[in-house]
Amino acid sequence: MKKKALIFTLDAIFAVLIATSIIVSSYFYFSKTDILTYTQQDIYRVSLDTLTILEKSSTLKNAVETSSTTNINSFIDTLPNRICTNVTIFDKNSNTVLHTLKTGCTRSLGERTFTSRVFIANYDVYYARVNSWYE
Repeated sequence: MKKKALIFTLDAIFAVLIATSIIVSSYFYFSKTDILTYTQQDIYRVSLDTLTILEKSSTLKNAVETSSTTNINSFIDTLPNRICTNVTIFDKNSNTVLHTLKTGCTRSLGERTFTSRVFIANYDVYYARVNSWYE
């Protein structure tokens, strides 16, 4: 009788040790992963959403009409810290009308996403391009 109880106890101890080692190794594995890493598709979506919001809220139109990027800067500065964005507005002849860069970002040579949108301001056609990347 005592041998069965001893074997059952050893089995339970081994099960607890194995479960503990799995939990500890899982903790170390997941604590080393970077959850904040953005994929190119995520950055593209942020870029596209940024451009859509700026256009639908008439921020792009107002920026051209007032020749000021203040409202655009206010919006892009609220994007997540690791995502950098610059917004450039061109006229119909592809001449740069306005250009702004998110505060604290530098022009990175890494991978970027580009999105464009056409809008009308002052009875003329303009297009905005948003470049986004993460640092």
